Amino acid sequence: MTDRNLTPYDRGTRLEPQLWPLGDDPDSYGRVDFDDEESRTILTAYVEREGDGYAMHVHGMGEPLSLVVDGGGRVVPVDRELCEGIDMLLSMARRGREDFEHQAAYRDYTAEDRAAADRLWLLAETVGELLAGEARKA
Repeated sequence: MTDRNLTPYDRGTRLEPQLWPLGDDPDSYGRVDFDDEESRTILTAYVEREGDGYAMHVHGMGEPLSLVVDGGGRVVPVDRELCEGIDMLLSMARRGREDFEHQAAYRDYTAEDRAAADRLWLLAETVGELLAGEARKA
């Protein structure tokens, strides 16, 4: 086969989807294995309803995986190590907030500075709570 006739699957630039055979086990429905150019299964994926939306489940990943959503957004897996890092960043942000409050007592900041700091602190808290909630689901 010439290089021109090779598919992305043959070249290893794209994993080839392999639907699970349908059988008596309802859990096998909708699952797809993604195989590399040597026919090794790299991961298995399926999507199912969860709450008001859907959850994509990915099993068996041995290598890092980025999920690109609609042409640019990326989904980051939230694991314990990431949560520990987020907790550390939030702790540092709290300390910075405490320092800011201390200095603000001396009227070192304008009303605009105060409003900007309040917005940034609210953003940090919101992101931290969102990621912690996602980690609890895992």
